Amino acid sequence: MAIYYLDADDEITSAATRIRDSSDNRIALVLTAGSRVATSRINFLLLAREARKRNKRLAIVTSDLSTQSVARSAELAVYGTVGEYERAEAARTGQGAVAPPAGAGAMATGVQTSAALGELARTVSAPPRGPAGSPSRTTASSSSGRIRVPWPAVAAAFAIAIVLVAGSLFFVYPSATVTVTLAEQPIGPLDLKVTVDPNANSVNDQTTTVPGLNKAFPVEANGTYTATGEKVEEAPATGTVTFTSFNTIFAVPVIAGTQVLTASGIAFTTQQTVTVPKAPFAVKTQVSVPVTAVKPGTSGNVDANTIVRLPSDLANANVSVTNPQPTTGGTHTVSPQVAQTDVQSAEADLLNQLEASFQAALADPSSHPAGSSLFDQTARMGVEVCSPDPAGLVGLVQDTFELTCSATGTATVASMTDVKSLAERRISSLVTAGYSLVSGSVQTQLGDPAVDAGSLTVPVTATASQVRKVNATQLRDGVMGKSVADARKYLQGFGKVSISVSPGWANTMPSFDFRIDVQLVTPTAPPTPAPTATPSLAELTPTPRVTPTVRHTPAPIPSSPGGTASGSPSPGPSQSPTPTPTPTPTPAASPSATPTPAATPSPTPPPSPSPS
Repeated sequence: MAIYYLDADDEITSAATRIRDSSDNRIALVLTAGSRVATSRINFLLLAREARKRNKRLAIVTSDLSTQSVARSAELAVYGTVGEYERAEAARTGQGAVAPPAGAGAMATGVQTSAALGELARTVSAPPRGPAGSPSRTTASSSSGRIRVPWPAVAAAFAIAIVLVAGSLFFVYPSATVTVTLAEQPIGPLDLKVTVDPNANSVNDQTTTVPGLNKAFPVEANGTYTATGEKVEEAPATGTVTFTSFNTIFAVPVIAGTQVLTASGIAFTTQQTVTVPKAPFAVKTQVSVPVTAVKPGTSGNVDANTIVRLPSDLANANVSVTNPQPTTGGTHTVSPQVAQTDVQSAEADLLNQLEASFQAALADPSSHPAGSSLFDQTARMGVEVCSPDPAGLVGLVQDTFELTCSATGTATVASMTDVKSLAERRISSLVTAGYSLVSGSVQTQLGDPAVDAGSLTVPVTATASQVRKVNATQLRDGVMGKSVADARKYLQGFGKVSISVSPGWANTMPSFDFRIDVQLVTPTAPPTPAPTATPSLAELTPTPRVTPTVRHTPAPIPSSPGGTASGSPSPGPSQSPTPTPTPTPTPAASPSATPTPAATPSPTPPPSPSPS
């Protein structure tokens, strides 16, 4: 419910503008005594027609009784005070009053206008009255008995009727409806390289930097491994040999370390120095001495009387040797032992397990926050630490050994929403002065991330569309009173134009702004298609530690922010903010017509038209 107070000198055009521009369907016009609007019943008929045409309910509020009478004759609701009107509207709303059907107002107004004109003609042509009590000046006809009206009065009545009809047609016709679909101009493409910096705390549009996070992934692996080495332990055989001398000339010394052998060549060495005494005539002398086999092992275990060979100097001295008892104690034992190659193989196996666990952790969507992306290009495995110390395992005599290794991998995680939002803000800042951003037209496309000199960058391309900022008042002022052809030429500087004039034979635009209905159609971008899924780590070869893939966890994507630039619109050649190549075709925007309410015209020089 809207209540408008009109000044006494406000014209009907001002009242009609209030009705047309109001967003409420219940309107009350408050008139003061002596209001120009109340000087004619036709004014009220025209206002009633304007209200019914727009499906609005009009009421007149005035304390002047004559004005109330004229308004009621136009079948308008009349109230003496604003409070009375408000109470009546409240009661009507409670009873669910229904507005009159569209079209009924126009028919009723036409009938009422004709009736008003007839009433006016009859009033003007009525015979003048003389002073009170004097006879009438009319004369009776001898043939018909009718009252004869003087012809000057009839002529005056017709003249006034013609003026009134022409005036009403002047207000009612012509009328025009103008639809302007604003021309859409591309912005961009704008190519950016956004740096993901784990040391940054916030997004920086100037340096195109977004904060990241070095996510840690601790992993561990263990295993039991078989020792493949061997430890061989051997002991030499020992025994006693006896030297026998038949030398009657001198005693024969046998030095420690003297080597004696079996017939097959198995060598033994004496363990101490002894001397075989000189033998009396025809009597032998003997000396026994312990011996040890030269080669450890069981080969030194020989039978009795098999050690019979000795050095030639002793043999020439008429000395012989033998072993009265078998030699014993020679052993050969083999035990499993951890070799260096065993430890190296175990470390390599555990490293592969750590790498596999790291890759699995990277592939797990729950490993990083929802809505963020993990960049495999930054994945790095730290130095593994094994327990026990692998170097201490080498040489241990045992069948198996256990080894446990752990490490911490890292990868950079960042929000791709931050990357897209940064690009959207940058492209929005390129809107030309006097233009506004088309809602939903900002599009961003991410490229393949790359690591360069230790910095992670994400290529992103942004595009958008802009339209000239214009209002209905400006366009209405620019075409008022012009020919339809000139009006169309002027409006084509703003976009695609449709002009409908009533009556159809009219070739001139109305001269009153309230007779021109301007509708602006602003393009809107189509819905953004759902992003294609990014490949997972499970689809990649697990061998390399760095795989060029961005892993994304889906999350709601906020709508693209729209930006506007200040400035008054003026038709002219459109300018793109930056030189750009031919952009990738995008689906055409689907315009939606939005009637723009008229405003009080302001003297604005019309801009020069230019092709849309």
